[in-house]
Amino acid sequence: MTLKEKLFIESQEALINKAISFAINVEPVLVEEAKKGRTAIVIPIGEENKHIASSPIFISAVHELLEGVKVEVKRIPVNSLFPSIKKDVFHVSWGEVN
Repeated sequence: MTLKEKLFIESQEALINKAISFAINVEPVLVEEAKKGRTAIVIPIGEENKHIASSPIFISAVHELLEGVKVEVKRIPVNSLFPSIKKDVFHVSWGEVN
């Protein structure tokens, strides 16, 4: 096995472990928000985790772990005074209540 292959495997494992940790931590939050009648939440992404959040491996693993819950990365304005300044967030949704 080449060094490149070893590093790729290490990266994949790290992303999957981060996805597992994210899913475990966010599931109780989703349950609490659903009890309040919400069908989506926004979770900030810290600078140190941007590279993880943008990984298709991470997003795919999170979708698999949070069955049926949609998780996507969005750029939203920081505030209404400066709409051109944006931050990355996870937009987590689980459907519409009608």
